[in-house]
Amino acid sequence: MSSPARVSRAAAAPSSPIVRAERPGSAVDLWLGQQLRQLRKQQGRSLAEVARACGMSLGLLSQIERGLSSASVKVLHLLALEFRVSVNSLLRNAEHTGGEEDGRVARAGTHRFIDLKEKGISKEMYTPSACRSMDLCRASIAPGGSTGNELFVTGQGEQIGVVLKGVLELWVGDHVIRLQEGDSFCYASSTPRRWCNPGTQTTEVIWAISNITQASGDDTRQTP
Repeated sequence: MSSPARVSRAAAAPSSPIVRAERPGSAVDLWLGQQLRQLRKQQGRSLAEVARACGMSLGLLSQIERGLSSASVKVLHLLALEFRVSVNSLLRNAEHTGGEEDGRVARAGTHRFIDLKEKGISKEMYTPSACRSMDLCRASIAPGGSTGNELFVTGQGEQIGVVLKGVLELWVGDHVIRLQEGDSFCYASSTPRRWCNPGTQTTEVIWAISNITQASGDDTRQTP
């Protein structure tokens, strides 16, 4: 779908290389992988070192960190032991709680939350667990914070966002859109994209995400 914002060629903005878009398995896999990668980086360890210590292949650990593969219960326990954290601490921010009214209400303080320090991004999911076809997410992006240089896609459906504060640069294919406070935008979830905060203050964005696979019974959730 076309964005309501004015779109300009990326050539008029900082260089944005087009790379292969990767598809995360699910929001849980993506968030868990980001936490594992953050723990490994904080401890100054390489992928090869951790994979060897856990008796797993380098390729599998790389896929788990990128959210492209799910970690089995055995692998999750091995990684938790290696990083000296509990399994519950890894899963705490990725699982839905029952909430109230059979999952139709999610109270303040119970929302899923993850702090991606190395990317300068924190996310809070407001979606009650009973919701099957929509997700609602609020992202806070520090100055310079970014999803990275690689384009990514997240399945089917559509996404609508509104910038509450600050500036957001959104790359969609080979186009870049500069969005400011009060601007809204949309795109298909299958559109290759990436985004960043080029400003000097924290950017806050609300995303509403339709999940076609959720509506059909698949429990895979998407991310912006």
